[in-house]
Amino acid sequence: MSDWPVLRTFDADHLRDIAMPIGGIGTGFFCLGGGAQLIDWQLMSRPNRGWKPMYAHFVAWSKAGGEAPKIRILEDQIRTNLSTDFGEPATLSGLPRMRAEKFEGSFPFGRVTLTDPDFPLHIEVEGFSPLIPRNAADSSLPFGVLTVTFKNASNKPQETSLTYLATNFIGCDGHVYELKDNVTEEIASGGWKGMNWTKATTARTAQNGSMALLFDQSEVHVARRWVFRDRAWNGETLGIMDELLEKGFINDDTPGEPCPPSPKDTWDSSISAMVKLAPGESKSVRMLVAWHFPLRNLSEEGWWSGPKGSDPAVGNHYVLPFKDAAEVATRVIPRLDDLRAKTVSFVKKVIAHPAPEPLREAALFNLSVLKSHTCFRLADGTFAAYEGCGGGNGCCTGSCTHVWNYEAATVDLFPELHRSMLDSHFGFSMTPEGGQRFRLSLPVANPTWGGAAADGQMGMIIRCYHQYTIDQDKAWLTGIWPKVKSAIAFAWQPGGWDGDQDGVMEGVQHNTYDVEFFGPNAMMTGWYCAALAAGAKMATIVGDKEFAAKCDDLRHKGGEWVDRHLYNGQFYIQHVGKAPATPAPMTALSDEYKSEHPRFQMGAACHSDMLLGQYKGGRCGLGDVFDRYHMIEAAKSIYKFNFKENFHAHYNNMRSYALGDDQGTLICSYPEGQRPAFPFPYWSECWTGIEYALAAVMIDLGLRKEGVKVASAAKARHDGKKRNPFNEPECGSYYARSMSSWSLLHAWAPDAPRF
Repeated sequence: MSDWPVLRTFDADHLRDIAMPIGGIGTGFFCLGGGAQLIDWQLMSRPNRGWKPMYAHFVAWSKAGGEAPKIRILEDQIRTNLSTDFGEPATLSGLPRMRAEKFEGSFPFGRVTLTDPDFPLHIEVEGFSPLIPRNAADSSLPFGVLTVTFKNASNKPQETSLTYLATNFIGCDGHVYELKDNVTEEIASGGWKGMNWTKATTARTAQNGSMALLFDQSEVHVARRWVFRDRAWNGETLGIMDELLEKGFINDDTPGEPCPPSPKDTWDSSISAMVKLAPGESKSVRMLVAWHFPLRNLSEEGWWSGPKGSDPAVGNHYVLPFKDAAEVATRVIPRLDDLRAKTVSFVKKVIAHPAPEPLREAALFNLSVLKSHTCFRLADGTFAAYEGCGGGNGCCTGSCTHVWNYEAATVDLFPELHRSMLDSHFGFSMTPEGGQRFRLSLPVANPTWGGAAADGQMGMIIRCYHQYTIDQDKAWLTGIWPKVKSAIAFAWQPGGWDGDQDGVMEGVQHNTYDVEFFGPNAMMTGWYCAALAAGAKMATIVGDKEFAAKCDDLRHKGGEWVDRHLYNGQFYIQHVGKAPATPAPMTALSDEYKSEHPRFQMGAACHSDMLLGQYKGGRCGLGDVFDRYHMIEAAKSIYKFNFKENFHAHYNNMRSYALGDDQGTLICSYPEGQRPAFPFPYWSECWTGIEYALAAVMIDLGLRKEGVKVASAAKARHDGKKRNPFNEPECGSYYARSMSSWSLLHAWAPDAPRF
């Protein structure tokens, strides 16, 4: 009986694209696939989606009395890449496999059910790693646990084993390939037994580290190397097959001898746990996978701006409490039950939340972003992040403010990480004039980014107030207030975002669409009004009454102006204007402001982000930025004009995140046909991060039915058959903006206890 409740079950037709990350925050991870395959091994401080070492396979062996023994690879049948020139090339593709019946998920738990009518065991493979709110340390431990449960479905006693076939891949992360001087040693800890992988070199690389793999059973056989050199014509596979069929485990080539006598023999190894099962009996075998890779090379990841010749290999925070992976294992094994129980408790609270199931699923499953390479922590504890991840690198550096402003999970669940991001941006990305570079440079003391994003800067101001509402740390707020105050006043510079100080953004407004908007619009002034509201709150708390009054006055003037001039009876539009002749420093990142007719504007668009200030301000009780009736009507119009029941007739010149029978909400539409010749980029796409934020503000405004439909459609596109339910890409996989989905829980039940 499982100790965690299932939030979502994916049937056999919806398993192909499932890959659930297993690991800690900022540690790297591997994935449990929908067919129980162990894939996407990304432990060495950078992305490498799709990579799997040569051997990373569970194999089950079973034998009843005098009957012939059987083995099965604990993965679903191979169903892809079958039309190759020379047959399926995957390792061990010719050995019998199980059939995956379903995947049950409640992140960070996932479980695959495997059966085979010709195999006497029913098998479940579960993956787990800790995720404990308000405990970033335990949620950042570098390990995962795989639990394989056997049930004897026959009427005969079965001798059974679970074998993990493993390639010691220290030094090889799919980008770098260096299987040299690899060492595999037997280890034991707390009644567990297995192996420790290291490298007999002190090379200062991100791929140099250690891994430990241990089983929790009393009878465990460890084979530190096997090469079956005497077997010709793919004899290695034949040797594996013959040895496992014979006795359920593989012999160590040279038991008792020091390892390695020659480094080349240490790459392939195995662990086998022996189990006896009575008819109908079930037993579980746990495997702990722990790792310890001290460095990340920020030059490889495209995020290093240090002086020429400086060392871009920086330390990882997660390794600091441990000497190596073996120590990780030794320290966490006695704590496994407690770490699991606390994670189960969190999952149960989410599942018990009154929000509809698709909202709970979106909120919980997108926490996978925190366990991906989108996020990491430097040795000094600084929490830093990309926007998302490409297949082999981080995508868009700098803890980008205008992207991370959307997410709602970190401040609620791990406020110390959220605060770290605020501290780094306000501490190292500010100019004396109050401009905030919207991308953080590394090293932080060497700022190189030259631009300020209007939405990014306003959102960071709101986030500071939100942080205070969570931790009530007045000393921290007082300390950061001078920088926050200067960030607000930066908008009032001549030629700036609100140079005439009327509460309306009119300057060169760089934003999350990678362009500048010119002239007033609800999206940017909404951000500004919410930031002014937050500024008034913070100024009052620290005793700056004059500044509080000014912020409050501008906030109301700006909101009233937008309602009078931009609301067209259905929604808010943009009045495209001419840029200041001399834009304020840092506000213009292109030369578009020089044009009489600037490109990449919204104009008369029905824009799904027009209520963003209300969305973000609503998370921390800042009140209405515009007239509530107008906002409700605008939200209805977004649903009417931007939500699509399918995409068969949709024209999209950009990237496609929704196709065919998918449902989704467009970023932008032009109901009256007044689309600019060159609209802003991405206008015709669907971004889940925007859809969830929109759904949350719809629910805030009482449009619960519409909000549920918008959020449900976004989540339904990631159904396991077409897309991975644990990865919602935008500009890269595991995209940070998708964590706006966490806001759905608070929107649905604002008075419910926080997690």
